[in-house]
Amino acid sequence: MVIRVGIVGANPDYGWGSGVHRRVVERLSGFALQGVCTTREESAREAAEQFGAPLWFTDHEALTQHPDIDLVAICVKAPHHHAIAKAALSAGKHVYCEWPLATTVEEAQELAALAKAKGVKAMIGLHLRGSPVMRQAARLVADGYVGKLYGVTLHARIFGPIMRAMATRAGGTTLLSIYGGHLIDALDHHFGPIEEMTMRSAIHLPPVDESGAAVERDAYDHLLFQGNLRGGALFQVDLAGVSMSGMGCSWRIDGSDGALLLSTRDPGLPAVESLLLQGARGSGPFEPIAVAPELECAAIPDEPDRYSAYPGSFASREALSSIGNLYAQLAEAIRSGGPVDPDFRRAADIQQRLADLDAAIVHSPSALTAGVTA
Repeated sequence: MVIRVGIVGANPDYGWGSGVHRRVVERLSGFALQGVCTTREESAREAAEQFGAPLWFTDHEALTQHPDIDLVAICVKAPHHHAIAKAALSAGKHVYCEWPLATTVEEAQELAALAKAKGVKAMIGLHLRGSPVMRQAARLVADGYVGKLYGVTLHARIFGPIMRAMATRAGGTTLLSIYGGHLIDALDHHFGPIEEMTMRSAIHLPPVDESGAAVERDAYDHLLFQGNLRGGALFQVDLAGVSMSGMGCSWRIDGSDGALLLSTRDPGLPAVESLLLQGARGSGPFEPIAVAPELECAAIPDEPDRYSAYPGSFASREALSSIGNLYAQLAEAIRSGGPVDPDFRRAADIQQRLADLDAAIVHSPSALTAGVTA
């Protein structure tokens, strides 16, 4: 069974849809790029010709209703996710939607309920679920490499200029909703579950960008999450979008018998998936740990280590491998009828958890602190 994919947001020149999803679909067996959709006829035709897709569309409704499309991949800006996903689900299509699922909890819950009612497979693109390095670290923790888990600490920095797209709450695209969702889900899934969590926040960046142009800012650019995991381990996530010297992501996992370090392979790559893994047992030194071959997405070659995605920006090989693993899981669920994980229900749950934290801060601005219990 070949799963015929239609990508909404497949610009021929740039974007996550053509830069990442299209490449993954082309490389994975059992998938075929059947259709592409952009808002302009010229770019839609060009994308279809360039990528070898038989069908092109300028209207997502037409793509979702076409009988030759089995799976709709949603790779556009977050404010458009709900409408496209609703159209696809209503047409009985399977869906892969980039994170976040919607800009409100209510819309995410609506889509989760609709996917269940329609009996289709609906996956949310929480990429770190498919990360080979994260999966390897989680396996080591589960197998007792660090002994009893004591704590998980994550320090993540997002390149400041990226924050221009996350400066205001209006579009639903913020540091909390995007990167906060990816990282909290990864922590909860791979090393949790999270039992209790608090959050502090701040806005550090001035109301201008690096060129001096005015930028309205009402969304937090620095977040600090703290809490405990089941079993008593503590965690801290320090996430900020204030770096002017590239990206950076560092996980440290400590236990009674050892520790693991996951650190950014290249700060020039704007992706939290691009990680190297090291481990230490007892008082020994940290040494590199290889990822088990079965955790990698075999369809993604070792080289090149990055792919063009946006002007002046790249997607890492690890990003393609992570998303490739999720597509492979989705394909298995479609063929077998089994469950999808992470699905739209998980997306709604994560969005609810983040919204609860955010609402508590908004309603208590002097404290800038909020807490929720799982």
